[in-house]
Amino acid sequence: MRDLEKASGVGRETIRYYIREGLLPEPDKPSRNSARYGDIHVARLKAIKRLQEERFLPLAVIRTLLEAQGGEQLLQLPEAFPSLDALLAQRLDAAGPARVALAEMDLPDAMAEHLSDGTVTVAEDGSVSARDAAILRTMLRLHDIGFSAELGFDGGQMRLYNVLIDWLTNQELRQFLQHTAGHVEEAKALDMAEQGISLINELLGQLRTRALLRKLAEWRQAGGDAR
Repeated sequence: MRDLEKASGVGRETIRYYIREGLLPEPDKPSRNSARYGDIHVARLKAIKRLQEERFLPLAVIRTLLEAQGGEQLLQLPEAFPSLDALLAQRLDAAGPARVALAEMDLPDAMAEHLSDGTVTVAEDGSVSARDAAILRTMLRLHDIGFSAELGFDGGQMRLYNVLIDWLTNQELRQFLQHTAGHVEEAKALDMAEQGISLINELLGQLRTRALLRKLAEWRQAGGDAR
């Protein structure tokens, strides 16, 4: 363990946590009081550390990458697409101010909970990112047309959306990286990601609308059958 700490730059408690969580394989244990770690442990620890520090990926996403087919190759993504995240953010957030002051948004008290439930991130100066501000404006429009807490549309709905989006984007990230890393140049991956986000948002909207209409028809039919 001491040698692994020195080789990887990661502390033993973190290493043990990664093993418990399945991010690292169990070491060989020739006896009860000894354990042997190999090159795979060093490589994975360095890759996990790099993905966290340079790509800001959470452990849940890193685990998804490791569990995917070809996961070991995906751990080299910082070298494959070293600037993809920064360039994509520049393209998607090119227009408008970088930060928006919450005081300028005139949000109702009913939306205050969303400032602390993880839906948006509020900086110490009381501002949010332009994208978080757009999310709040959309939520405000929903509130204004009647989706209010008085009718039962409270934070539970947003928590549901956040869980679904987190799961979905983990799957999308795994699929995209698995099929592009090592197969296309970074410029091509950037174009695909930028255009794909917009098109898939449109596709998801169409699929959701179709599903909602189908469910309404099914429920109406079920009610008629019961009567």
